[in-house]
Amino acid sequence: MSSKRAWTNYLFWGLATGLYLAFIWFFTYLYPMSEDEILCPVHNLDCYFWAFITVCARIGGLIGIILIQGYKWLFLILNPLAQLALVYSIFYLAYLRMPNFKRLEDLPAFIFIALASVFLVTQPDQTIFWFAGSVNYLMLGVMFMAFCAVLRKTWHDPDFIPSNSFTRIAAFFAGIILGMNNENSAPMIFCLCGLYTLAALILKKKIPNWFPHLFAGVAVGLALMFSSPAYRFRSNLNFITKALNERPLLDKAMHHLANMDLFMASSLYALPILCLAAFLCAADKFKRAIKNEDFLLLILSCFVSFVLAMVFFLLPIRPHRACYSASLFTIAAVLFFTNYIKSEYRFNLTPYLAAALTLYAAFIIVPFAKPYFSLYTQSLQRKAIIEEMLKTPDNICIYAPVYEIPKGPTTNLTIDFMDEMGRRHYYAEQYYKRKFATGREPGRNEEQI
Repeated sequence: MSSKRAWTNYLFWGLATGLYLAFIWFFTYLYPMSEDEILCPVHNLDCYFWAFITVCARIGGLIGIILIQGYKWLFLILNPLAQLALVYSIFYLAYLRMPNFKRLEDLPAFIFIALASVFLVTQPDQTIFWFAGSVNYLMLGVMFMAFCAVLRKTWHDPDFIPSNSFTRIAAFFAGIILGMNNENSAPMIFCLCGLYTLAALILKKKIPNWFPHLFAGVAVGLALMFSSPAYRFRSNLNFITKALNERPLLDKAMHHLANMDLFMASSLYALPILCLAAFLCAADKFKRAIKNEDFLLLILSCFVSFVLAMVFFLLPIRPHRACYSASLFTIAAVLFFTNYIKSEYRFNLTPYLAAALTLYAAFIIVPFAKPYFSLYTQSLQRKAIIEEMLKTPDNICIYAPVYEIPKGPTTNLTIDFMDEMGRRHYYAEQYYKRKFATGREPGRNEEQI
């Protein structure tokens, strides 16, 4: 390849990457501070331990406490990089290598993963652009997918990561972090470690010396996270959650089907389509399919995606964003499917999927973006009101109306903002040390009547 053509390809890659980083940065910039960012007037380790006991015990809370000190400039730097790291992690998981930047053959796969990890994941407003959502979903999702990529790589190359005292210690602490990932992701990480060990023993594959330390760390992290009283506290928070929590398991599972439909709709029903496609592929070339690694990983990814979403039937009330890791595995399953089709049927489906998703994104980008602009404009107005009213005597109540956010192009792409003025605005009053009024306080309308 000529040097000039190589530099042209580098330019294309740089342009695509730069535009993607700018896109994530821009929508991150538009997303304002929410209720979760003001839970504690002072953000320090005391706040994290309070949240660990009363709110959630994920490691994302600790990441949030660290990053909130530099809110919002530090988050604006790290969030686009985290999103790009997610794209590369999924790419590595699917292809066992990084993209070849000297050529353009990998660009369609990069474009597909980049767009899918925004427009085909559950609630991107809450899992990517929202500060508390990013540290608890996007950044932990990067860890999850990177773990899976490393796991697959070591299956083929056990010495990919050298085994020594440092890597064994690092693996143990990395395992603790993975074990405190998310309530569904962390147990799945533990199960994948177990599956890896069992398969290696049966097939007599070498297990890296550091891997048992990672496995042990995951177990410790799980024990730490689920020992927190936060989950018992939240499950008995009010009479509604207590009543839902007491329902029979079968009743919960049946009622969760609507949530499963919402989850699958977020990726345009890619999961059931892939399951049907896998069945047809197996029916066509069963003996070859069960010996093909990409086909087996397609089946595993579909199973993991389904389980990660379905397991939430155990919780009485769960936000839709909790299925974020499940939607990431749906994206991985699509890539394994395209790899299988390419190897067995000599047809490269990836460019067509990338083109279709690009057209879809272009079609919805305006209705997708409008609510973010509206929310940003309202946040500036509220900020100006609060700053001006904080100059008045502290016995004067501040009026700050709740946000009115337009609907997005789909239910999944509609902003579900955690407005600190949307409820009792207790945290806003604690944070600013002032009383607030929005006109929507419980009982206010009845008193006026």
